[in-house]
Amino acid sequence: MADQDRSRFIKSLEAAPFAAMLGLKIESAFDGAATVRMPFNLHNLNEGGPKAPIHGGAIAALADIAACAAVWSLAATTRSATISITVNYTGFAVNSDLVARAKVKRAGKRIASLDVEVFDAADALIADALVTYKIA
Repeated sequence: MADQDRSRFIKSLEAAPFAAMLGLKIESAFDGAATVRMPFNLHNLNEGGPKAPIHGGAIAALADIAACAAVWSLAATTRSATISITVNYTGFAVNSDLVARAKVKRAGKRIASLDVEVFDAADALIADALVTYKIA
């Protein structure tokens, strides 16, 4: 896949219905690393009004999309699918954009392993994730 096509595909991840619903924006994706932002949105909260924490499912989705963008930034990737994701929540995110930073730890011929960290606007760690992708 040509670099221009790869870049276009990575940006198209934002347009997927679920990612678009969350408002995800891919800020960068290059050489096995990606940064993805999830703007604050009242629709992504737990019950409890505007000061409720951001739902863990939204945070996990942010981590997964960041990992996907990172794995697709590798020249060898032509297909991918999430095999597993383990998310550790380390803090509450309240009334804040979130930023996920993903990095490929290891990529073989069929499997890639990635680390993802999710931070709030104050740069506090909200979650970290280990994501495994099937790649081709």
